[in-house]
Amino acid sequence: MPRESTPRSIRGIEKRIGTLLQDLARTHGDEAESFPFLLPDDHITPQTVDKVFDELQQRFGSTTPNGRLVVVVDSSGGDIDAAYNLALLFRNYGAQRLTYVVPRWAKSAATLLVCGGDTIVMTPVAELGPLDPQITQVNPLEQRVESFSPLHVESTLELIRNEFSQGNRDLAEGLLQRLQFPITLGSFKKSLEVGKQYAKKLLESRMLSDELESAARVAESLVEGYADHGFCINFDEALALGLKVERPSGEQLKLIWDLHRLTRKMAELRSAQRDRELQEKLEQLTPGIQDGLQVGPVGRGPHSRPREEGSNG
Repeated sequence: MPRESTPRSIRGIEKRIGTLLQDLARTHGDEAESFPFLLPDDHITPQTVDKVFDELQQRFGSTTPNGRLVVVVDSSGGDIDAAYNLALLFRNYGAQRLTYVVPRWAKSAATLLVCGGDTIVMTPVAELGPLDPQITQVNPLEQRVESFSPLHVESTLELIRNEFSQGNRDLAEGLLQRLQFPITLGSFKKSLEVGKQYAKKLLESRMLSDELESAARVAESLVEGYADHGFCINFDEALALGLKVERPSGEQLKLIWDLHRLTRKMAELRSAQRDRELQEKLEQLTPGIQDGLQVGPVGRGPHSRPREEGSNG
C-alpha cells in the first residue's frame, strides 16, 4: 500500500467504525449512546483512564443524555486499579443502564471492567479471563525475570510439603532455598484479595445487586477458580459462573463482528505505519550507525494477545 494512502485508509476505517457504533447503539434502544474501548495492541494503564475521561467529557459532558451507554471492549487487560477506576467512570455515563459488548477479548483486568456493568453481550467466540494478578519479579539467585501468578505460591508450597512427607528432604530443602523471602511471598498471596474486593464491589453494586452471595462467589471464582490466567471464559462458562450475559444475533451480531474486523484492520495499518516511520528515521542515520543497529518489528502484531505483566492482572 502506498505510504500516503495509509493515514487516509485509517481515517476511513475510523469513520466506518463510528457509523457501526451508532447503529449498534440503536439496537439497544433509541436513547442509548455508544463508546469504543478498543485497545487491540495496548494495555489498560493509568494514562488510559485520563484519555477515556477526556474523550467522554468531550463527547457527552458530565453524563450521557439519557444515562444509557453501550461500551464495546477489545482489550487483553492491564492494570487492575486503572480498570476499576474506568468501571466507575463508565458507570457515571451509563447511570441508567450500562452494557458492555465483547466481540472477541476482554481478558484479565478488562474482565473486571465489564463486571461493572448491568450486562455483558458476548459473541460465540468472545472471551473473558481470570483475575489472578500476574507478577513479574527478578529471581535474586539466578538474576533472571520470572512471571507467575500468586496462585502458584500455594501449589509450590504444597509440592515442598509433599517432598518432605515422602522423605525427599534434600529436594525439599533445595526448593525452599529457591523461594523468595516469606514476607514477599505473603504479599504476593495477599494481592489476590485486590481482585476479589474490586470484583465483589462492582458485582454487588450493579450486575448482581440482588444476589449478594452470588457476587462474592463469582468474585472468588474469577480470582482463584481457574488453573491458568489465559483460561477461556466463553459465553457458556460466564453464564455458569453467574454473570449476566447475553448472546447477540441477527443484525446486532453482524454489527459487532464488523466492528471487530475493522478494529483488527485498523491496528494492522497503524502497526505498519509505525514500522515505516521507524524505517524512515533509520534511513536518515549514517551508514556506520545503521550497521550497528539491529531492529526488529515495531510493537506487537494486531492479532497477538499478550499476557499482562506487572503487579496487577
